[in-house]
Amino acid sequence: MMLENRTPMRVLHYNDFGNIAKCSCCNDLQLTLGNVLISFTEEEYFDFDLFFDEVRIDFKNEIEKGGHNKDYVIRTNKDNLILLFSYQELKDTIELLNFSTLMLVINKLTIV
Repeated sequence: MMLENRTPMRVLHYNDFGNIAKCSCCNDLQLTLGNVLISFTEEEYFDFDLFFDEVRIDFKNEIEKGGHNKDYVIRTNKDNLILLFSYQELKDTIELLNFSTLMLVINKLTIV
């Protein structure tokens, strides 16, 4: 087992399920969901967020059908990563991505 010291991170958004933080030295992003940590370059993060657009739409449709007691399997576009979420976990993940992406876009627009 290899333990690593974490570099200083700036949290973009957090909730009860996890957070998204940006490294102050390399600008990589880390998405923490429960006890899982996924690391992205900024480009990879935006690709992942774009991938989640379809998940957001499907999730909205499931909510309208009453899918509050289901588990959701998400086959992501990142290195054969498959995630399993409860209703609340997926809702929280979508919230994390929505707010963090907004923060990243605003930061890009405000940098002169």
